[in-house]
Amino acid sequence: MKKMPLVLIMFILCIGLSGCIDIFQHITKDGSGIHRNTIKVTVSKTIFAMANGFSGSGEDIDYEKLFDESTPLDVKEYSPFNATVKTVNDTMDIGYLVDMNIDYQDRNTVNKINRSNTSFIPKYNGKHIIIPIACLGGDADPSDDNAMTAAFLATGKYRLAISKKCITNIERIMIKTAEGETDSDFLDLYDEYLVEIPIPIIFMNDIDLIIYSK
Repeated sequence: MKKMPLVLIMFILCIGLSGCIDIFQHITKDGSGIHRNTIKVTVSKTIFAMANGFSGSGEDIDYEKLFDESTPLDVKEYSPFNATVKTVNDTMDIGYLVDMNIDYQDRNTVNKINRSNTSFIPKYNGKHIIIPIACLGGDADPSDDNAMTAAFLATGKYRLAISKKCITNIERIMIKTAEGETDSDFLDLYDEYLVEIPIPIIFMNDIDLIIYSK
């Protein structure tokens, strides 16, 4: 009997398991005006362990080798922002942690940000903030493999925690795609706001997360 591919089994397991992929972003500002932007992208090791069991290979998973394979986050695109990139390989998850200190008072830095359109790098424009996020599903036809994968990832979320030092009062949050615009809810956590977006939205489209202030 032919063994099922490991990746296929992972997708099947995602149907019954929540939190298989997690993207968390935190944005704050220190006393000197430097914005601290932290992005953590992880996948649960439970998925890999269960998929490995179903595949029948009997071999231990080399998690370090997975860092050389495809990842939902292109860490190289953050090098122009002097980012510190670390791998996450703990008992529960595998992924990346990207940490940046961005000086928006520096004109060269702002020009670099406006030209790059790099995912998860905020653009401050008057009374609103734009956070572009490139499609995690790549260039595949959304009616085929991407649609199936997005369904399997339906329980995953992108979470943004943004300090009130960066935006004092949020009036509206909008998700903009090539197909249109959709409002998104947010939670006021006293000293910061929390925004949650289902992973399939990011997996199927390039989006602009637009945060409007009052």
